[in-house]
Amino acid sequence: MRNRPLFPLTRVAGAHWGMARTVTLPHPHLIWLRSAATLLISAVIGQAGFAAAAIGRDKSYFLFHAIGAGVTLTLGIACAICYTVLRRTAGPVLLWLAWATAAAIIVQFVLGKLEIADAHIFLGVLIAMLATALTSWTYRHPAPAE
Repeated sequence: MRNRPLFPLTRVAGAHWGMARTVTLPHPHLIWLRSAATLLISAVIGQAGFAAAAIGRDKSYFLFHAIGAGVTLTLGIACAICYTVLRRTAGPVLLWLAWATAAAIIVQFVLGKLEIADAHIFLGVLIAMLATALTSWTYRHPAPAE
């Protein structure tokens, strides 16, 4: 049992040793949907971070939060459009969830512009939950039948 490798190695094409495995990519529709959901949840999480920093001691983060609001709004609408274009792959639940998230982000943007902080913060938490559900369910979604 001396010098036993942790993973069994096999000879692959080329002059080096490596693990033999095949990589299969998901269906292109799923790649688009997963990418859209991942970009959206990244923006939402970033907005939460900028908001937390701005509520703290450093008010300069409000500028980043304001810029991020436009980015998040754009990504939310683009994500909903992506799910609409690929609605046969996405299915009705993910389509509804994408548009609900986009609608909540639009309302959130207006609340921020009107400086209604209490509803803005509450809706921000709801948006984080919606984006998480959208991303999680998108990654679990099966590939479309050809």
